[in-house]
Amino acid sequence: MKNKIKSVAAALLGLAVSAFPALAGVTLASPFTSHMVLQREMKVPVWGVADPGEQIMVSFAGQEKSATAGADGGWRIDLDPLTASAEGRALVVRGSHSNDPVRLDDVFVGEVWLASGQSNMEFTVSKKVKYFAGVANEEQEIAAANYPLIRMFTGAMTTAYEPQGRVAGQWLVCSPETVPAFSAIAYLYARDLQKEIQVPIGILSLSYGASTAEAWIRREAMDSDPQLKPMLDRFDSDVK
Repeated sequence: MKNKIKSVAAALLGLAVSAFPALAGVTLASPFTSHMVLQREMKVPVWGVADPGEQIMVSFAGQEKSATAGADGGWRIDLDPLTASAEGRALVVRGSHSNDPVRLDDVFVGEVWLASGQSNMEFTVSKKVKYFAGVANEEQEIAAANYPLIRMFTGAMTTAYEPQGRVAGQWLVCSPETVPAFSAIAYLYARDLQKEIQVPIGILSLSYGASTAEAWIRREAMDSDPQLKPMLDRFDSDVK
C-alpha cells in the first residue's frame, strides 16, 4: 500500500514541477476538477498557476492553507492528511488578484490509483467506444454500473517531448451513462476494491496504446542509468 501511494504521489507531482506560463487569474493544474477523489492519510498537494507573486488560499474540509506564486506563476499548497470521506465537499481556491474563486464541488477523500500502460489498459468497457474493446456481458455490466463512490479521470491521448502542466480530462462519477468509456481493467478493479474496503475510489486512467516502457520513466532516471542513457540519447538525437 505504501509503495502504491508513493507511486501515485510521484506521478502526480511530476506535473507539479513542470514549467507553467504566467497567466492572469488563478488556474488549477490537472487533475483538479469537480467530482475528484483525494488520497487519504497523506499530505495532498494542490497546485496550479497564477500571477507571479499572487497570494493563493486553498480551503477544504476545514483546512485553509496559503502560498505565494513564484516568479514563473507556479504555486503549490499541501493539505494536511485527510481521513476517507464520501461527503461531497467543496475545494475552493482564491487568489489575491482574482475576483472570483475557483470552486470544485463534490470532492471525496479515499483511495487514488494510477492506471497507466498500453492498449490493454486503454481497453474500454464498451466496444462502442473503442472497436477493439468491450467486456463480456457488456450490456449487463453497463446497466449495473451505478457506483457513485467510484470516479475516474481519463487523460486525453497525446504525446509531448517536455513534461506538461495540464492533461485534458475531467473526473466522472461512475454510472451506466459514463462507464462505457472507462478503462475496463481500471473499472473492474475499482469496483471490487470499493466493495471490499468501503471507501471512495479514484482512478487516474492515463494510457497510450503501443507506448514503450521508457516513455513512462522520468528523464532524470534514464539519464543517470548507464544502461538506459543510450536509449535516451538516441531518442533526443531523433527528435533533433
